[in-house]
Amino acid sequence: MLATASGIIKEEGLHKLFQGLSPALYRHVVYSGVRIGTYDYLRKRLMEEDNQLPIWKSAIAGVSAGALAQYLASPADLVKVHIQMEGRRRLMGLEPRVHSASHAFKEILKKGGIAGLWKGSIPNVQRAALVNLGDLTTYDSVKRYILRTTNLPDNHVVHIMASVCAGFVAALLGTPADVVKTRIMNQPTDEHGRCVFLNIKKPLNLIFFYCC
Repeated sequence: MLATASGIIKEEGLHKLFQGLSPALYRHVVYSGVRIGTYDYLRKRLMEEDNQLPIWKSAIAGVSAGALAQYLASPADLVKVHIQMEGRRRLMGLEPRVHSASHAFKEILKKGGIAGLWKGSIPNVQRAALVNLGDLTTYDSVKRYILRTTNLPDNHVVHIMASVCAGFVAALLGTPADVVKTRIMNQPTDEHGRCVFLNIKKPLNLIFFYCC
């Protein structure tokens, strides 16, 4: 990771590490707001009479909140991926596809229509569902377990311990779908707005071709 960051700074400049910042901010405003709000709402609705939330109910709330939030934020995520890939494309001597977030948005609409804004949304939503399953569910479960089995009070130490466990599980569950999502979002599209793969003979590529 450090070697890649160093290479970007050396070849493209320090500011390129922040390429795609504006759509990333838009994405997080939508994603974080919907995710936390939806999870809190579902958590309260699913809470049992003794104020306990079984892990399976927490999992349902986490998956639902993550999937909904990511689906709504997917267009901003797509714009971000397009912008972030431009630096590498230009170093390879390829023609620039987009010049700014607004230009990327217009180009996506031009080539794929409204539906094109949700290119790659299927693995994107799957990733978010898995990440939130690992994140929110693990955080709640680990926190309750620590408070129940130790003498620690409900303070920042317990929150940090639960957060570390939640982050590890979320990364483990979400990384495979994240790789698939990024590659699909970065694929060129044909005149119908569908993904164009270099090797469409592979069954997995064929499935993604029709899912895009």
